[in-house]
Amino acid sequence: MTRTLLAASAVMASITLHAQKVDPKHTNFYRIPEPIETEAIRIEFKDPVAQLALCKVRVEFTNKTSDILMIKASEIVFTVGGASYSPKDRDFVIRPNDKINRTLEVTGGNMHHDAFTVKFGGASRVSRSEGKVSVPDFDVPPSKNSCTVGNFEVNLVSMDKETAKTAAKFKVVYRGSKVALVDPSRTALRIESGQEFANASSKSKEVILNQGEDDAFTVWGEIPGKIVDMQFANMKLVWNDAFREVTPKPIRIGSVDFAIDPGLTEGKNR
Repeated sequence: MTRTLLAASAVMASITLHAQKVDPKHTNFYRIPEPIETEAIRIEFKDPVAQLALCKVRVEFTNKTSDILMIKASEIVFTVGGASYSPKDRDFVIRPNDKINRTLEVTGGNMHHDAFTVKFGGASRVSRSEGKVSVPDFDVPPSKNSCTVGNFEVNLVSMDKETAKTAAKFKVVYRGSKVALVDPSRTALRIESGQEFANASSKSKEVILNQGEDDAFTVWGEIPGKIVDMQFANMKLVWNDAFREVTPKPIRIGSVDFAIDPGLTEGKNR
């Protein structure tokens, strides 16, 4: 009789467990693994969970370098129940000494397993000191509104000239097969005396482009009115080393394993 009751209890437990496994709302919660850290990057993990149709984890990428780090989302691979999946995200760009937070999520027919692995492939480092492209000085006021230099197409969108301030907005298109960088902070305005004044905006953001992409940027010039009246002055926008075309260098990050937290899973699903 005792054996019969034990057997019946085991069957009922198995049925209950199976019911949990197929319940679309049942959520597995996983232990937080140690961060991945290399010379170039640190990756921390939060809130790893899985249900029948999805598996996801929150990640924080920290760029430890003065270069740009890029990660192709299509080469981040989740291995769940022996099958492989990749997030359907745009590629990740982490600017120098910066951090970004993203949720990596994959979907499928049965993502509800006691463990899964995430491998970070497709990572590269883009130098901000290599690949300078020389671009001719731009006349202010403009003698023409566009120019093509190598794989760059640069078009003047608008220009606003005041006595002590000038703002010029440009659109740039990259036609090459590497990674293009355009840093407006590296530009300067040269007046007819030969004196140069660096780009005035500390908020000028570096433009990062892959093949066929375009973006806009603004160059700001400020010159005291006692030196020259910018409304009437003939000036040159000096690009210096604002334009770069760089071949990304692959870097290895590695992978991380996630294991179920039985107590947290049981408590959260009550």
